[in-house]
Amino acid sequence: MDKLTLIFSDIEAGSGTNTDDLVEEDLLCQVIRNNFAYAKKYPTDLVLNGDIFDFMKSPYKKEYPRHITEPISLWKLEKIAKAHPLFLGVLKEFLKVNKRTRIVFVYGNHDFDLMFPKVKEEILNLIVGKDKKLRERIIFPGFEFSDDLLLVEHGSQLDEFFSVDPENFLFNIEGYFIGEPFLKLPWGYNALYDYYIYLKEKLPLLERLFPKKMLLNLLPFEARMSMIWGTVWYMFKSFFYTQVKNWNDVLYRFHIKDFYKYFKHFTKREFHVVVRRRAKKKLREIDQELLSVGHNHKPGMIKVGKKTLLNTGTWRDEYYYNWRNQMFEPMDKSYGFVVHNKNKIKEMKLIYVPSEQEDIPRFRLNEWFKKTKN
Repeated sequence: MDKLTLIFSDIEAGSGTNTDDLVEEDLLCQVIRNNFAYAKKYPTDLVLNGDIFDFMKSPYKKEYPRHITEPISLWKLEKIAKAHPLFLGVLKEFLKVNKRTRIVFVYGNHDFDLMFPKVKEEILNLIVGKDKKLRERIIFPGFEFSDDLLLVEHGSQLDEFFSVDPENFLFNIEGYFIGEPFLKLPWGYNALYDYYIYLKEKLPLLERLFPKKMLLNLLPFEARMSMIWGTVWYMFKSFFYTQVKNWNDVLYRFHIKDFYKYFKHFTKREFHVVVRRRAKKKLREIDQELLSVGHNHKPGMIKVGKKTLLNTGTWRDEYYYNWRNQMFEPMDKSYGFVVHNKNKIKEMKLIYVPSEQEDIPRFRLNEWFKKTKN
């Protein structure tokens, strides 16, 4: 029997603060509804492939605690749900279209919090309440979802900066000073919570502008130097001082190999996330014919021999600079559409959805930085 798999990644629904990057929620919901007709025709899985909920950039009581426990994640989830009721509502609508529809949540690096049992339970409550039959059609397979010839994973496990050990990710040692299990996050989260997130709060659009190398050159000199030297100082301080001072805390540990990796990455001005090479290697090794990823926000379809690598891009608000008119233009959103059965992938395509956001003039950059000084 043929079935349909719809794949969305990197929606990044936040808690409604300046760090929330899901701006076009109405458009997202409409696109999902546009596929209801297909869901009536085929058994359909709506695969939400990581970074769907942006726990990572959502504050906890106006702060960003380093040790993420289950109560903290539940508190963040409550705020995310209040900020994006339309998205949660359309997920319930999707399940009611056909008894053969399912929703699949794959873990990403922005929503590692899905590993907590009570977080998963609360997501079920938020989407379908106590309806047992609908609850059974929402599944949490972990970091991967396999369905015959199709394998879906977010991509963060292919990224040397964000990959984690799923078996040891919930840190729970009796007598540890936190007192309850917490997420053993990669070191890069320290930099995010100590430094970059506050820049994001002041200049929320800055992170959404591309390409990054060009963006640095467009910034006012003072702002550019502040970002560059601030980052260098933070890395050296973290390696030589902070981790020594907090040696008993596993989240502060900054191994020499990691220090070199981050420093090299920054000094080479490599600001993009690299997963394609490892994804292609994995695709060659697996039995499936199609590997779908997200993570780096770069949509595309690539042939790897007789197989296909599908990157479904992102639904967060992003812009790319047009040199001709000196404007940052909103980038298209995208998602995957795959019709398949046990023996054959009959149709696969990457569907682009034009953004409805307005262009951003280049001169706005200087205005933003002037406001941060006031």
